[in-house]
Amino acid sequence: MDLYAGQNLLDFTVWFKTDENCKEYLANFKWENGFECVKCHHIASQIRKDFSRTCNKCSHTETESSNILFNKVKFDLRKAFFLCFEMATTTKSLSASYMGVRFGVIEKTARLFMHKIREPMKSSGNHLMDGTIHIDEFAVGGKEKVK
Repeated sequence: MDLYAGQNLLDFTVWFKTDENCKEYLANFKWENGFECVKCHHIASQIRKDFSRTCNKCSHTETESSNILFNKVKFDLRKAFFLCFEMATTTKSLSASYMGVRFGVIEKTARLFMHKIREPMKSSGNHLMDGTIHIDEFAVGGKEKVK
């Protein structure tokens, strides 16, 4: 399965129609280089119907969403995907109350998940911009005194 790399909402809805599509995408992404058990580091596993994997040696079962951003989300996985998509493609800042209403979750749940999303989106500072940088608009020094 290819990685989704677009910004088009209609294409995104085609890719992720159901929670099962989201689970399949996560499983393919997570184990694209093969499975390794987190407990015993064995590499052989059995694939379950729900896209989870069970280690052949110690019988530890790992779901496609364990140990990643989507672990133990309190709402549908598809909603979580759409919330991530909205945050990644929107240029304006989004409030938790807006996202809660938009995706049908409680504001507190939206806020906590948005914090969870923002953490990996932060810049590490390792790849600073250089060369000529074009900026659309910005403000320096706050409001003008005349206005």
